[in-house]
Amino acid sequence: MTVDTEMTTVLVRCQARTFPPYDAFHGTPHAMQWRKVTIETSKGTAAFEQSDYGHPGRWTAWEPRGVHVSLTPRLAELRALAEAAATLL
Repeated sequence: MTVDTEMTTVLVRCQARTFPPYDAFHGTPHAMQWRKVTIETSKGTAAFEQSDYGHPGRWTAWEPRGVHVSLTPRLAELRALAEAAATLL
């Protein structure tokens, strides 16, 4: 007998980039590091970004950059997942 069950998936995508000094993206005299984590769930998508803008080598806090309304109650867990995933870069 085959039983249909629902599969739940969470996809996490990490991106990182270093922009050169005076790049149009930031304009500061130092190279700037930037990273983004996108988390896709069956309830929606959440994206977070952080950089070392303005203080080279020191990361800013993770900032939400589009979080589906159904995921907002889990913002702390999503932010923690973004932090954990970024350590693998």
